[in-house]
Amino acid sequence: MAVNESLRVLRTIHYDEHHYSLFVSAGTIGPKTKPGHFAMIQAGEGFRPYLRRAFSIADVTKVAGVPALEFVVKIVGVGTAALARFAEGTPLPVLGPLGVPFPIDDLLPSDRVALVAGGIGLAPLVLLARTLAARGIAADLFYGGRNENDVLKRADFERFLGPHRCRYATDDGSLGRRGRVTELFTNALAGGVRYRRVYACGPVAMFRALAELLAEAKLEGSFAMESEMACGFGVCLGCVVPMVDGRFATICKEGPCVSPAQIDWARL
Repeated sequence: MAVNESLRVLRTIHYDEHHYSLFVSAGTIGPKTKPGHFAMIQAGEGFRPYLRRAFSIADVTKVAGVPALEFVVKIVGVGTAALARFAEGTPLPVLGPLGVPFPIDDLLPSDRVALVAGGIGLAPLVLLARTLAARGIAADLFYGGRNENDVLKRADFERFLGPHRCRYATDDGSLGRRGRVTELFTNALAGGVRYRRVYACGPVAMFRALAELLAEAKLEGSFAMESEMACGFGVCLGCVVPMVDGRFATICKEGPCVSPAQIDWARL
């Protein structure tokens, strides 16, 4: 059950002029959060921005011993820019945890899974990596971005999963392999690696290519879909995606984590 509460800003870490991590007190949301959940955050008072913004809950951690929620944010507009400026101690209205999380309860210690991230799509995979590591489930990370600055939280992923399980790709070759992250994943499959399930978050182009790869390889997947939304609980209908059964699903209620086999990629 989601709750609406005021959480105070604990810390903001800026990676560069476009990316930052916002840490807020966990409140009662933290203990309820599972990998893949998201929250709606009010980015300020007044009419600009007027609506809350949806963010994946990147991690449930601690800041100076205080339980905290982490949100990894890319500045793309008024709301994300405003959140970056709030001083420590500022109260923020937060609604969460929301949505359908990643399916992980059925995983066995003998299973091996893959995490595929594109750009800011790393966000929901941080807590997933932490949770899988705590359960002793082997996970390989495939993470791509336009350049090295787009590939965030590498130290956390390598700490949770092990450096040897983290592979990177960038468009300009500034980190890891030059090219697309789906090429890294394709090479792993070609090398004979098999996965119980593939978890992913990133841009639609990456999702579409990865969905095709999973269908060809007959692999299960769970994609954390991203969409602009105004409410977070299925009322505004601003986050719908077309499904193979002909209907439209609300990502905030039936997702964000959905099977790629259920999505009609030709209509998306």
